[in-house]
Amino acid sequence: MDGSEAVEPVASLKRLFLGARDNGCDVYVFGRFYAEGNGVHDIHFNQGSRGRHFQHRPGDDNNDHNDVWQDGAVLVNRGSGPWAAYFAMFMQQSTRTDDLGNPA
Repeated sequence: MDGSEAVEPVASLKRLFLGARDNGCDVYVFGRFYAEGNGVHDIHFNQGSRGRHFQHRPGDDNNDHNDVWQDGAVLVNRGSGPWAAYFAMFMQQSTRTDDLGNPA
């Protein structure tokens, strides 16, 4: 991404959000609240990351990487017709995971 609004996924997300605003549609953003202050982050898949730093071990609640039930996304209720959804993941992540969220 080059910082412009013309590249994907920025262009498509901008059209989606502007359309939702102009039509009074609801937008749902799923992620993780910041520990301090307002806002949400980790609005992407949070499982399947490779590497020891990301490894989720049984009973270790200090490491929230690869944790199950922590995935983020954006959903837009466009009124009539189907909803729109945006799911993002990093290229090094795997969609196949074990019960702890680590790559299978």
